[in-house]
Amino acid sequence: MNKEITGSIIGCISYLFCALCFIAFGIYALKTKKPINFWAGDKINPRKITDVKKYNRANGIMWIIFGILWLPGCVITFFNDLLAGMICLGLCVIGLPVLIYIYTGVIKKKYFI
Repeated sequence: MNKEITGSIIGCISYLFCALCFIAFGIYALKTKKPINFWAGDKINPRKITDVKKYNRANGIMWIIFGILWLPGCVITFFNDLLAGMICLGLCVIGLPVLIYIYTGVIKKKYFI
């Protein structure tokens, strides 16, 4: 196997792993009865949330969409390494702050008392 295809396979596996982690966390958020934490180590008091099921649903959808956004990079890495790298950079530099905004500016405002 040549070095170029090996790098593409590693890139694809990396993108796929990231996507599946975010999607799995989103599915977990959809199914759990306890309020899902956005921040690591944070404990959310269920009494401070107006509707835990809707709160978890909003979080789950957010994470699943973010995971789906990683999937094109899995395919693109076989055709254009630079573009695949730019997608990864964009998802990290722009995507993560957008997630923080969606959580703190939309979900938290809507569902916290």
